[in-house]
Amino acid sequence: MKPIRTVIVRNCRGITGVTGGETYLLSLLRGFDPEQCKCLLICIVNPKMGETPWLKQLKKSGLEHVLIPVSNPFSIHDTCEVTRLIKEFNADVVHCLDHRSDLVGLISAKITGRPVVASFLGWTNFPKGSWRSVVYPWIDRLIINRLDAVITDSVAIGEDLRMRKREHPIVAIRNGIDTQKFDPHGSVKPFLQDKFTKEGHFIIGMVGRIHPVKGHLNFLKSAKQILESHPNCRFLIVGSILPGFEYYEQEIKDFIAENNMNESVLITHASLDEVPTIMVSLDVLAAPSFAESFSFTMLEGMAMERTVVSTNVGGATEMITDGETGFLISVDDVVPALTQKITMLIENPKLKEEVGRKARKKIVEELSIELMGERTLDVYKEVVSFYGKKPESSDERLQFLEQLAKISC
Repeated sequence: MKPIRTVIVRNCRGITGVTGGETYLLSLLRGFDPEQCKCLLICIVNPKMGETPWLKQLKKSGLEHVLIPVSNPFSIHDTCEVTRLIKEFNADVVHCLDHRSDLVGLISAKITGRPVVASFLGWTNFPKGSWRSVVYPWIDRLIINRLDAVITDSVAIGEDLRMRKREHPIVAIRNGIDTQKFDPHGSVKPFLQDKFTKEGHFIIGMVGRIHPVKGHLNFLKSAKQILESHPNCRFLIVGSILPGFEYYEQEIKDFIAENNMNESVLITHASLDEVPTIMVSLDVLAAPSFAESFSFTMLEGMAMERTVVSTNVGGATEMITDGETGFLISVDDVVPALTQKITMLIENPKLKEEVGRKARKKIVEELSIELMGERTLDVYKEVVSFYGKKPESSDERLQFLEQLAKISC
């Protein structure tokens, strides 16, 4: 059987670093069997931003990709170019990721007569009550309702997206991790900062973009309480600031200074290749987010046998069995709960190690990039097959939905 040919469209006009969406793309593309799926990644970029860290990482990956520069957000240049590339690549299906690319991909796919799917990872970047938190989801739903299928990274996110008057083809495919890259028994060396960490320190970290939704201030409030009884602890915040959220970074720095925590807290940045090094250096990975989809950061920590303490939001409850493969705390009671769980792990190192081992086992058996790639490819096959049966009957559509339900986790 010939391989499925897929054009994947990602809007990167506002992207600088490697966010969850970019990690998703890299994981998915590496998870595909090249004998069964041939992919072309198209990135819509803002030429004024130059070669961003994300584009450098993409270039370094060696994955086949094309950049489409779009200076004016109202331009249709990307739609015209994507349409051309779909024909040139002879794509069987179009796969979109992000608001603009969903619209561009939908229009281009319909012009060229191809089926179109999208990955939906949640609306976690918009502050509650902001106009973006209302307008963007509304526009997204209008577009997504016209796609042939939608892939979510968790059942929880799929429920958030569920349409009201129509049983839309939504498939939950959980994110996967490269278990060879993230291997605690490999040749990864711990992250060392001579002026920060010393032998005997217990290190708790947060890894990922620095954004209000991630809950860094609650992490620091918990750290302040933990240091009162366990001064040998050190707290690591690793991540980059998204444009427009510099004020939040300053709030974090102000809290650290006001509470005399400069010797106990380090804020730093790491490249994607350095993440395994960061993870293996931690005793506990904290994830006190207010909202989340299916966190790659948590998957990476679990793959490296780190014990994760997370709020019970989004896909966290699908990833973690509380007390076995990690710990879940209430999003409504973060600081005391996070303090209690971390203190318990400091005082019970055997429990920490046991939970870490079970976490790694779960990743290897259930959440690898290979499984992620296989299930996504199955969606492509079903969509391409169904799309070729036009005009559709109600029975054919029902059978199509049933087949997608079998793929869904």
